[in-house]
Amino acid sequence: MNTASITNKPVSFSNSPEIQHSGLPPLVSALKASAEENAATFHFPGHNRGHAAPASMTQLIGIRPYVHDLPELPELDNLFCPQGPILEAQTKAAKLFGSSETWFLVGGTTCGIQAAIMSTCSPGEFLILPRNCHLSAISAMVLSGAVPKYIVPDYKNDWDI
Repeated sequence: MNTASITNKPVSFSNSPEIQHSGLPPLVSALKASAEENAATFHFPGHNRGHAAPASMTQLIGIRPYVHDLPELPELDNLFCPQGPILEAQTKAAKLFGSSETWFLVGGTTCGIQAAIMSTCSPGEFLILPRNCHLSAISAMVLSGAVPKYIVPDYKNDWDI
């Protein structure tokens, strides 16, 4: 059994029958199990599993999306030191991608692009970028000290890309 001491009480992961949902990926199983608990919530996000969400939104999309919008609760693992469902999900994703490791991001595309450029480019090194690159690539170039070499990408009218 894998355990983690994210709080002062060890939390068990994955081997627990309440977390095992037939055929679901590990992180999805943990989210589903946590969402099914009828627990009071005193954590972020403040919509309180949808109960405090704006009526205009719950009328539009219902309450179910909010039920699964959960932070890093002990039973959901710790993104910065995964030992349970997040680690299992990252390991399975790495295998699927054919890579030795995969890390999930919380900062979106900007965070990933900046991490990739700043971890591989040194001051004065060149990096070929499309002229229409994401703005985060430009900020990463400035922060890393690397020098961009821009190319103009082809536009495919048939595909509108």
